[in-house]
Amino acid sequence: MPSPSRAYPDLPSQADLFYFCTTLSTSEEDLNLRYAPPSKSSMKVGVLVLGPDQIQLSDLAVVDILAMIGRNRLSRLHAPTDTLDQAVDELDIRYVSESGEGSFSVTSGTRMPVTNSFENAPQFDVLIIPGTFSLGEIPLPASAFLAIQTSVPIVILSIASGILNLVQTGLLHQRRATGPPSLLPTLRQRYPDTTWPETRWTRHDDIWTSSSAITAIDMVTAWMREYFWDRSDAVEFALSAAGITRLQDYVRI
Repeated sequence: MPSPSRAYPDLPSQADLFYFCTTLSTSEEDLNLRYAPPSKSSMKVGVLVLGPDQIQLSDLAVVDILAMIGRNRLSRLHAPTDTLDQAVDELDIRYVSESGEGSFSVTSGTRMPVTNSFENAPQFDVLIIPGTFSLGEIPLPASAFLAIQTSVPIVILSIASGILNLVQTGLLHQRRATGPPSLLPTLRQRYPDTTWPETRWTRHDDIWTSSSAITAIDMVTAWMREYFWDRSDAVEFALSAAGITRLQDYVRI
């Protein structure tokens, strides 16, 4: 199980104390406690669409889970008033491609509209890179777009084979990342300066990578619990509505 690596405004939670008392890790990253600022009341989330290749529908599940902490979604879920007070006021989700026009193909026979081009996309707080079925080189305009977006602090969530695009940008140089097990031998050979653990998901600073669309759900859950530390009731209500185990239940197992 990946380490919590949470940022603490006060004392660690019961679950995190359990982790720190039982882990065998002595690495600075796993054991370091650091303070975090309050989470933003509005967020811009970008989903990167590269070329004509299909995106796996399940890769986009993390987008929907993240959207559940928004005020509109929590209200529809009949969240209690105290929980609703912790909701994110605005979650602005954009689907970005080079042209910014038309729609993109998703598996299971559906399509989704593109909302922005690389040129007119806003600066995002979170950028999601879903996987495709292509092993080709990342287009130069996409690399330039990622370079601009990552010139300021941003969270990157790579889903499954989305790692094939992310690694080509150079952002993973001397960092830790993971991907689908079938791709790891090739990734280790081509990008030896990146550490490639065979794990469900991992993170290095603000870059989070997953081995599959399913494990990406665990990954985004961990990120939400860390980033929205000051909206914990809203986070747990949203995740519970999605059928995700509450954090305190892990301690009871």
